[in-house]
Amino acid sequence: MPDNPVPETPLPTAAHRTDESPLIISAVPTPFDDHDRVDPDAFADVLSRLPAGHADVLVAGTTGEFPALDRDERRTLTEVAVRAVGADKVITHVGAASLTASDRLAEDAASVGVTRVALLTPYYLPADAEQVVAHFHTFAERHPQLSIYPYLFPDRTGVTVEPETFARLMAPANIVGVKLSGRANDHFDAFRSRLRDDQELYTGDDSRLPTIRDDGGTGVVSGCFPAVPDLLLQAIDEPGRVAEIVGLLGPSIARQKYALQLITGRAWRSRMSMPDLSAPLADQIERLVGRS
Repeated sequence: MPDNPVPETPLPTAAHRTDESPLIISAVPTPFDDHDRVDPDAFADVLSRLPAGHADVLVAGTTGEFPALDRDERRTLTEVAVRAVGADKVITHVGAASLTASDRLAEDAASVGVTRVALLTPYYLPADAEQVVAHFHTFAERHPQLSIYPYLFPDRTGVTVEPETFARLMAPANIVGVKLSGRANDHFDAFRSRLRDDQELYTGDDSRLPTIRDDGGTGVVSGCFPAVPDLLLQAIDEPGRVAEIVGLLGPSIARQKYALQLITGRAWRSRMSMPDLSAPLADQIERLVGRS
């Protein structure tokens, strides 16, 4: 591979700079019906409920149960999102078990107008620092037209990216930001200090919503926001209230989907194994939803 596979030239727009970036990106769950099929209508419905000015979405990420989706289903979800909120508001997650699969998912996303994608690190099998860097640089070279967000989630992937590796990983010009989830947030300050001025820093930690900008980040990719957007916006300057909401809904796909069942009257089933909710917890979520 060339030492500098992606030209270090500015992107043709300043739309990816921190001061113009959304504070909240919704990590939208994937709705399955009672027959275990993706429910495009339920997906479109939840997208239509996002408040004006807060309609940016991440499709088919961890909250979207991406390992349980096939290629056609992931494309369908992206198409629905593009119709609902516009291609400029959509980030499609294209992480997969191989770069070959990620390339195909990226081609599908680009074919419907999406220009921003998130890419998970390698997962399941061990990967060293050189393999992780090559993973992202190779993808960036193959897709120079896309704006790419590496997605670091060591708790789920088994792959930890150290700050020194991170600095090299983020070098290509079309890598425009990063999403940190789980233990990756332990290196938040170290990662932030290694970003270019035009790169974004998102966290998957919903509880940081009131403070993320003060902490030097760009925003939050929130799994809780699609369920109770108005409640979170009302509480955005009150860390205690945000902590209460996040404590009830996240990080838990099962809890978020239960809230969406209550709000929409749709099935919102899951394909992946999820813990059952206790009766007291379900009651608390019902009371929370009643306030929205």
